[in-house]
Amino acid sequence: MKSKICFFLISALVMAACDPRDPGTTGDSELYKPTHGTIVFEFEIPDLDVSDKNLHRIDLSLACTADSLYRKQFVSAANVSDLKQTYSFTLLPGRYFYQAGISCSAGGDTCMYAGFPGGNLSIWWTMGWVDVEVGKSFTKNIIFQ
Repeated sequence: MKSKICFFLISALVMAACDPRDPGTTGDSELYKPTHGTIVFEFEIPDLDVSDKNLHRIDLSLACTADSLYRKQFVSAANVSDLKQTYSFTLLPGRYFYQAGISCSAGGDTCMYAGFPGGNLSIWWTMGWVDVEVGKSFTKNIIFQ
């Protein structure tokens, strides 16, 4: 009796685990459509009269609205590094606002003359928006002006 029950349980599990449908032939393409899009940011540090070792990437964040950036209600944020220039986000379709920041750690007035608003150890921010489309990848170059 136990062997019959075990046989039926194992048979039921094997049959439930098999999915004989081939996604290319069943016509169920709705199940296999992508639902997200990708945005790739090229986060280049601008060419300034400051040594590269004194310029640092400090932030790259995305939010649903521009004012959400100021409230720090981010959809996603990158763990930025001075060594990495390209950052990728996979998101649901829609419009997203981004902010990016760099800082300067050079001594004296070097940072101020390079365009940083507060001089040494200040942050230079830029922001903008991108549209993410389903199944598509888009590259955005971050520009500091």
